[in-house]
Amino acid sequence: MRKGYSLLEQLVVLVVMTILLTVVAPRTLAAFDRSAVRNARMQLVAALSSARGSAQSRAERVSVAMDSSAGLVRILAGADTLLVRSLRTELGVAFAASRDSVTFGASGRGYGAANSTIVLRRGAAAETVFVARLGRARW
Repeated sequence: MRKGYSLLEQLVVLVVMTILLTVVAPRTLAAFDRSAVRNARMQLVAALSSARGSAQSRAERVSVAMDSSAGLVRILAGADTLLVRSLRTELGVAFAASRDSVTFGASGRGYGAANSTIVLRRGAAAETVFVARLGRARW
């Protein structure tokens, strides 16, 4: 008696696996895109909040500079660079901002922040972050 699988049995298994992969793969890739965009949103909101807190604790203006072509977010306080995040390199997320920078004053209020919007995208997933006049970020 021979042990093993026939060619027909192996072909049936391959056909079933192919069908399952064609159903599952797009959903899995979309889930990865949503996860990366959500992570980028959390990092961006944290950077904006950190810049606002730094402005209040330093009692000076702190800016968040956004370079959408390079995918960089920088927190700048005078000549000091407090933080640099590359959303494109780290997460593969591109973004478009209505303003290239948002500045927070010593009181925590935003200058040039009035109704700023930042749209984060990867694949079909997208999220928008809004910065209000008072400097608070929401999504």
